[in-house]
Amino acid sequence: MIRLMTGLSLLLMTSAAAMAQSTGPNTRVINENDYKPRQRYVCVVPPQDSAKQKYPNVCRAQEGRVGGRCRCSGVVGNGTLQLGG
Repeated sequence: MIRLMTGLSLLLMTSAAAMAQSTGPNTRVINENDYKPRQRYVCVVPPQDSAKQKYPNVCRAQEGRVGGRCRCSGVVGNGTLQLGG
């Protein structure tokens, strides 16, 4: 008898939770146009002539005018702001 009552109460709680999730004002239809990724900006600092580096230093940057000047912390020199992927 206790097992029957436990099973019945579990069934009622599960069905109530399922009803609460499926109806109500919070139901949302998702389409492909809902998600638009934010543009990311990076600062690209070319290596110094005296440095033995092939590749430029790249760091995240605040949004701004693409092609403008920017700085990376811990890197010598100015860089150019670009859109990152």
